Amino acid sequence: MCGRFSLGVTSASDLARMLEADLLPEDEALYRPRYNVAPTNRHWIVREEGERRLLVPATWGLTTPTGHFVINARSESAAFKFRDAWKGRRCVVPTDGFFEWKGPPKDRRPIWFHPPDGGLLLLAGIFDDSKSDDRPRFVILTTAANERVAEVHDRMPAVIPADRLGRWLQEPERLEPAPVDLLEPTPVSPRLNSPANDDPSLLEPYREPGGSPGQLRLL
Repeated sequence: MCGRFSLGVTSASDLARMLEADLLPEDEALYRPRYNVAPTNRHWIVREEGERRLLVPATWGLTTPTGHFVINARSESAAFKFRDAWKGRRCVVPTDGFFEWKGPPKDRRPIWFHPPDGGLLLLAGIFDDSKSDDRPRFVILTTAANERVAEVHDRMPAVIPADRLGRWLQEPERLEPAPVDLLEPTPVSPRLNSPANDDPSLLEPYREPGGSPGQLRLL
């Protein structure tokens, strides 16, 4: 499962350089750093168009032919349930981390899973570029959780290593849980629970009132 994520890269041109992707001039002005991206929000995907690798704005979530709105799709069944997209509309969703929640229903606390040394975390996705929409719509593919994420959820987004980005865009492949050491869990502010909050302070380690920064027990 992946219900929120972040991307704090300063500009679209910087992001495009990091991804070795082209960026259309008219799209650049649409970009801003995001620290609490939620379903239905505009975000960015990397897709292939002919011989070009493009960074383009896209909307998170799509409606299936059966009328269900989805933001995630199981990678294990995507080749069947989303056959056309799996074959020809794969993408990468650039982030610098994703969020999961831990605790009882009335006191859910967000955990930010991110690369220990910073940098991008590239998530596998598929998209629909129906001409009835003004921009593509995408979903994030998931795998079984690795041992670290499994402490809070049984699913996690599928991560594409940077050196396999081009290969994924060109050819579908079996997706496996990300290595445990790829992700560091950081408890962050409960303010993240509201999609209306979207600022860099959301990613700071959270300190319980009167206590020390929260710690997540690791395997």
